[in-house]
Amino acid sequence: MAIAAFSLGAALCGAFAHASQEAVDEVSRLLEQGKAPQAAKQAEAYLKQNPADVQMRFLQGVIAAEQRQNAQAIKIFTALTRDYPSLPEPYNNLAVLYAAEGQERKASEVLEQAIRTNPSYATAHENLGDLYARMASDAYAKALQLDGSRQAIQPKLALITQIFPKQGGAQGKTVQAAAASTKVADAKAADAKARESDAKLAEARAAETKAAEAKAAEFKAAEVKAADAKAAQAKAAEAKAAEAKAAEAKAAEAKAAEAKLAQAKAAEAKAAEAKAAETRLAQEKAAQAAQDKARAAEEARQAAAKAAAVTTTAAAPAAAAVAAAEPAKAAPAVDEKKAAQSAAAQEVEAAVKAWSTAWAGQDMDRYLDAYSDHFSPADGSSLAKWKEQRRQRIVGRTTIVVTVRDLKVTVDGDKATAQFRQYYASGALKTTTRKTLRMQREKGQWRITHEGTGS
Repeated sequence: MAIAAFSLGAALCGAFAHASQEAVDEVSRLLEQGKAPQAAKQAEAYLKQNPADVQMRFLQGVIAAEQRQNAQAIKIFTALTRDYPSLPEPYNNLAVLYAAEGQERKASEVLEQAIRTNPSYATAHENLGDLYARMASDAYAKALQLDGSRQAIQPKLALITQIFPKQGGAQGKTVQAAAASTKVADAKAADAKARESDAKLAEARAAETKAAEAKAAEFKAAEVKAADAKAAQAKAAEAKAAEAKAAEAKAAEAKAAEAKLAQAKAAEAKAAEAKAAETRLAQEKAAQAAQDKARAAEEARQAAAKAAAVTTTAAAPAAAAVAAAEPAKAAPAVDEKKAAQSAAAQEVEAAVKAWSTAWAGQDMDRYLDAYSDHFSPADGSSLAKWKEQRRQRIVGRTTIVVTVRDLKVTVDGDKATAQFRQYYASGALKTTTRKTLRMQREKGQWRITHEGTGS
C-alpha cells in the first residue's frame, strides 16, 4: 500500500486554533526532541484546562500515533471528526491509522468521507488512489496464490509532528497567505488526483472481479476433484466389501473343514482309547495270572524248604539283632534334619511365589516387604531410591504377568538360594531370564538380600 503523508491544513490552524501558541510550540518541541512521554503529559495537562482546543487535541492524536498507541490515536481523531465534521484533516489522519492496522476497506470509506467534506482536498485524493492500488495488488496476489515471499508495495506513511501557530500578527498573516496559496495549488491538483483515484478504483474493481472469477474456477475444479475422489472412495469401498465377503466365506469354509477334521480326530482318539483299554485289560489279566502262578510256586518252595530246614542256634538271631540296633539309633536324627530342610525349602518356595504374585498384582506393600532391609540394589543406589524407582516402573501398568518355572531351592541354616527361570510380560515387552535370589530368614520370614539375573 502507498499512502501519502498527511498534514494539518491552514483551515484547521485558522478557524479552530485556540491554543496558546507557546503551549503548542513547547509540546511540538518536546515531540521533535523525541520526548513523546513529556509531550503527552503537557498536552493532557493543557487540555484539562482547555478541553475544546482543536489544535492541541489534534497534536495529542499525533503524539499517540508517534508512541504507537494507534487505538488511542484513532479514538482522538474519531472524536475530532465527530466534533468538527467539516474538517477533512482528521478524516485523513484516521484513514492513515486504519490502513496501518490493515483495515483498508474502512480506511477507504473514511477517505471518501474526507473528500465529500472537501472535494478539493488533494491529500485525501492521493491517499485514496494509493490505497486502491494496494487493494488491487492484494487482490491479484490472492487470486493467483502468489508466493508469500513476494515483496508488497510499501506505504509512505508519515505523521506531521508540528502544528501551525495561531492567526494574529505578521507571522499569522504569513501563515494564512501560505496556506491560501497551498489551497489553490491543491485545488488545481485535485481534479487530476480525482481522475487518478477513479482509474485506480476501476483497476481495483477489475482485480476483484478477476479474483472472483479465478476463485469460482478454483471452486469448480475443487468440486470436480471432490466428486472424483468420492467416486473413487465408493469404488474402493465396494471392492473392500467384496473382498471382506470373500474372506468371510473362505473363513467359514476353513472353519467347517477344521470342525470336520476335529470330529475325525476325536473319533480316532476314541477308537484308540478303546483299543488301549482293551489291551490294558488283557495285560492286567495276564499279569494277574502270572502273579497267581508265581505265588503258587513260591508257596510250594517255602513248604519244601520248611520241611528240609534244620534247627538254627539261638545265638545267630541275637547277634543279628545287636548289629541292626546301631544304625537304628542314628536314623531318627538324620530323618529329623531332612524334614527340617524340606520344610524350610517349602517355606522359601512359598516366599518366592508370594513375591512374584505381589509383583504381578502391583501390590507394592507386599512386593517390597519381600526384600530385606539389608538388600543391596544391583545399580548401587540406596534402598529407598531403588524402592521408589520400582514403584514408578510397576504401578499403573495395565497388565503384568510374572511366572516362576524350574524352581530349585538350596537351604543352609538361616540362608537359602532360589534359582529359577522367570517369564515376564507387560504390554509389548516379553522376556525370559534366569534369576537367582539369595534369601535370609528374618523373624520367621524369608526375605531377599540379593537379586541377580543370568546365573
